[in-house]
Amino acid sequence: MYVPVSLPPFFPASSEPYEGNCHAEVRQAAEMAASGEFKNKSELRVFESTDELATDLAEYISQLSENSVKESGCFTIALSGGSVISFMGKLCEAPYSKTVDWTKWYVFWADERAVAKNHVDSNYKLTKDAFLSKVSILNSHVFSINDHVTVEDAAGEYEFAIRQLVKIRTVGVSERNDCPRFDLILLGIGPDGHVASLFPHHPALELKEEWVTYITDSPKPPPERITFTLPVINSASNVVIVATGEEKAMAANLAIAGSKENSDSSSLPARMVQPTDGKLVWFLDSAAASAREVSNGGSENAM
Repeated sequence: MYVPVSLPPFFPASSEPYEGNCHAEVRQAAEMAASGEFKNKSELRVFESTDELATDLAEYISQLSENSVKESGCFTIALSGGSVISFMGKLCEAPYSKTVDWTKWYVFWADERAVAKNHVDSNYKLTKDAFLSKVSILNSHVFSINDHVTVEDAAGEYEFAIRQLVKIRTVGVSERNDCPRFDLILLGIGPDGHVASLFPHHPALELKEEWVTYITDSPKPPPERITFTLPVINSASNVVIVATGEEKAMAANLAIAGSKENSDSSSLPARMVQPTDGKLVWFLDSAAASAREVSNGGSENAM
């Protein structure tokens, strides 16, 4: 397995050999992230296999959950769809299935397709089938979009629901901009660099006041979707971006490398994910990290 390394924003990992305890490192990193000690920092974790990635991700999320529950009495997590949900499966297994306090979880979606909840394209259905049905999260703590109204109304209702939860402090609030402050937003990345349903050069990338918006022209079907805006994503205490497979390698490398002079950030939305007072952690398998090996002139540090 490749070593998880704490990094200043967008700097490559050390090439020094790693001689530590992986689980201890994961626990310490999660505790520091939950406490806010990792402000304005990023971290890159690269793994030989997706199974090792999923194992480390489960440990990281479980520790964030434990520490958030201790601090605020609950754990608020926003999910996206796609392959990211498949990596949640380890949390349904021992020891996490018994040790995580699922009754304190509040689940949201950073983006959703405007389809029926039982539709094959629904992120809710994907999450329910692969994760929610296997753990003891309360139904009243699962916040999905209204699939019986227009996508515009669905986005408005979803933002209203989150605003009500912010008012009673079930969801935290950012001290910088009054945006909701989720304990964790878990995202994937597309080959084009999109995150949530924020696509390259889309006007939704420029929104500043809205928490949730809608699009009707997604370049990937289905075309109608709701999505968190960048101010909400960047206000989270912790953001995780998962990238697996060679088709994600170039986009992940460019996003991790950071903005270049005169580059158009809107051409790669993942590069615009920069938590203002939180922690960003990238989880990559070796295939998704392959472009970094080329650009760095060598491979990441192996464990």
